[in-house]
Amino acid sequence: MKTDKIFLGNIRKCTKYEVHKVFTCSEYINDQCIGSDSFGYVERDDELFKENAILIKIENGGYVDLENFNSILDYIRIYRDIKKDGFRLGGLMMSTSPHCAGSLFVDQDSLTPYYAKNQQVTDIMLKRLKQQVKDNK
Repeated sequence: MKTDKIFLGNIRKCTKYEVHKVFTCSEYINDQCIGSDSFGYVERDDELFKENAILIKIENGGYVDLENFNSILDYIRIYRDIKKDGFRLGGLMMSTSPHCAGSLFVDQDSLTPYYAKNQQVTDIMLKRLKQQVKDNK
């Protein structure tokens, strides 16, 4: 894994997620919906869940908490989910915005690189990184 995919950041938990529709329009032919527009806003609130978590950036902009990443099976599950089913939230993968009440997401403003730019590390093994973090605690 490249060092530019490892970050420090805060994980937040969504406590309120309400969708307010101002205008909704749907077009039907017989019983088949052929088009739907919905306008409005989302009212949301969140709280800090975990501070300074080590986050691994995966394809399509998602993040995984290193603490929850246990084995190569997790890597295969994430990779399969992204390729086969698209970017699935919940479980291991987190987005930078909430998708429902109770969901965890990464605070994008708190992200900082874990490794300094001038550090000469090119490839990192997750097992070694996890052990390094455990030893520093």
